[in-house]
Amino acid sequence: MSKDLRPVGRAHHRMPSFRRLVTVVATIAALAMLAPIASAASPLGSIYLTKTCDAPDHCTVGTSLAGSPLPVGTEGFYNGPWPASRLSSEVVLVTPGRAGTATGHCTLSFVSATGTCTFARGTGSLAGFHANLTVSTADWDTFLWVGTYHFGG
Repeated sequence: MSKDLRPVGRAHHRMPSFRRLVTVVATIAALAMLAPIASAASPLGSIYLTKTCDAPDHCTVGTSLAGSPLPVGTEGFYNGPWPASRLSSEVVLVTPGRAGTATGHCTLSFVSATGTCTFARGTGSLAGFHANLTVSTADWDTFLWVGTYHFGG
């Protein structure tokens, strides 16, 4: 008499392999569908601009690189607060003619005169606008924004 030497409980050993195959195929299909979305984002562009402020909650771009999505005349409206040592404020940018808006957040140390601004959404000509900027000033009259931006999801 011969004994069955197959391990007990291994009768369905092909099922996990089939599930694994289905999982791998579904993952590949999902990634293939997302590829066009990821490639739809624009390449990084550069922002280099100066702005002056006529009030603590209002600034206007005075100089900007040619082709920048934030041209001369773009206005920034800050919501504060303005504690003693630093600004930490939501900001809305409005391009000339109200062609586009972008919403973000800025911080600025009143001690070091440096900070950052980030933008993650926009409307109109700034729809899909994303930017990461450094902020600095030497004289508290003119502020410099330098960084990168792109458009996309």
